[in-house]
Amino acid sequence: MKKTDRKNKTNLTITWPTNIFTIKELNEANKEFVEITLRVRLKRAIESGEVNDIGVIHNGKGRPTIVFVYGNPTAAHIEEAKSREVILKDGLTVNVMKIDAAASSKIVTIDADVSDKVTA
Repeated sequence: MKKTDRKNKTNLTITWPTNIFTIKELNEANKEFVEITLRVRLKRAIESGEVNDIGVIHNGKGRPTIVFVYGNPTAAHIEEAKSREVILKDGLTVNVMKIDAAASSKIVTIDADVSDKVTA
């Protein structure tokens, strides 16, 4: 007679998302894991440098939700984070615009009188 019908889940492997993710999204992607086991493995991955946190999402009341990325954050990850309204950690920036020296000589200026459109 068996004591329990519990299955041994020690050798499971995590399927890491390729884009940015939260702990809730990681749980949804790995349904076979117990939540606390997945959190412990995430913590070990953060300590080893496999996973990096890139910022937080404010939820109104309560604690903000931490957003992670598997590996080093790329420009595509940061753009996705900005589209999801993630507040980025210090040190994570994106080049907004590149100015080419040849293209800068082709700038066209338009003179317009905007003073008549401004009302006091």
